[in-house]
Amino acid sequence: MGRLTAVPAGAESESVEEAARRVAPIFSGAHLTALRELRGETQAGTAAAAGITASALSQAERGRTVLSAANIAKIARYFEVSPGALAERREPRVEMEPQFRHLRRTPVRDRRKADRFIRAVARVASVLRDEVEFPEPFSLTWAIDPERHIDEVADEVERAAARARLELDLPKNKPVTKRLIESFEAGGITVVRDPEAGSDIDAFSAVVGQLPVIVLYGGEDAVWDRDNFNLAHELGHIVMHRGIDHTPGTRTVEAQAHRFAGAFLGPRKRLREELPRDLDWGRYFELKRRWGMSMAALVRRAKDLGVIDDATYTRAMKQQSAHGWRRVEPGVNDRPLPTPRHLSLARSKAQMTRRELADAAHLPVDVVRRILGPKRPKLID
Repeated sequence: MGRLTAVPAGAESESVEEAARRVAPIFSGAHLTALRELRGETQAGTAAAAGITASALSQAERGRTVLSAANIAKIARYFEVSPGALAERREPRVEMEPQFRHLRRTPVRDRRKADRFIRAVARVASVLRDEVEFPEPFSLTWAIDPERHIDEVADEVERAAARARLELDLPKNKPVTKRLIESFEAGGITVVRDPEAGSDIDAFSAVVGQLPVIVLYGGEDAVWDRDNFNLAHELGHIVMHRGIDHTPGTRTVEAQAHRFAGAFLGPRKRLREELPRDLDWGRYFELKRRWGMSMAALVRRAKDLGVIDDATYTRAMKQQSAHGWRRVEPGVNDRPLPTPRHLSLARSKAQMTRRELADAAHLPVDVVRRILGPKRPKLID
């Protein structure tokens, strides 16, 4: 099944048809659905663009019929994949389904697209791990009952966060002085940034084939302080909710991950000593720069640690809204937005082109580009 882009036009058509005939007996409607949802497309839109009937595509996705070799070739050309991407194959087991924070307000199509994307990330990582030596996958688990209110499990969550710091080789009671993404990647967590993630999806995570994956929001309005909190929040899911049957996005599950994030970024023993007991925004701004936490996260941490009471916390939230800080705080330009590097570096060391990696992972090359991120300019040619 040669690469589609490496053959002359006439031979390409013949090669794709031959490959499609080999795939037809083991065609998988589920993989066709996955490719379509990965692009965020409807059945009708894909069928029209690929040049097949909507009925044929719908029946094939449901497993009621098998696409003809000719239609398999059309679908493969449309998605720019080899026909082998539509063949039945064993997929890695999902240990933790994608965790979406704003489940109710995120459109179903966006959730499905994100779900398919994080599985695609795991597939790319798996291909590269066969070629390049990576750190062992992060495996710490500290199970917390997802049904229990945060007030009942707060101490356990704090201990889980402290242990996660040790596992990632971060200082016990000091601010994180280097980029969190570097620490996560070095600790065996695959991190990517998706420019096509919906604005309601700050970040999400999953564990696929024992590999923890975190996807960060990649829009132009992404900022480093939200990044830090999002990384810590998703790490909380990986540590506390991996392998546990639960519904993502519930209030209890999210409250546990929020508390974990605060505890991970700001260990209580040390941070409690530095937090102001009033709404001294100048002091909070200093602590933001020192601890790498947003002022909103620091105020919440002050409430959780009993440094301020509920009334002061409510007043703080109102003041932040009045100042226009609820989405973008002062200091967001103090640090550049960090970039995940491991997958891009691994592709380079494996000496694989993006097309070769896409073929090996059974993915469209544009999806692989999304996963790896934009090419960085070189100082020396």
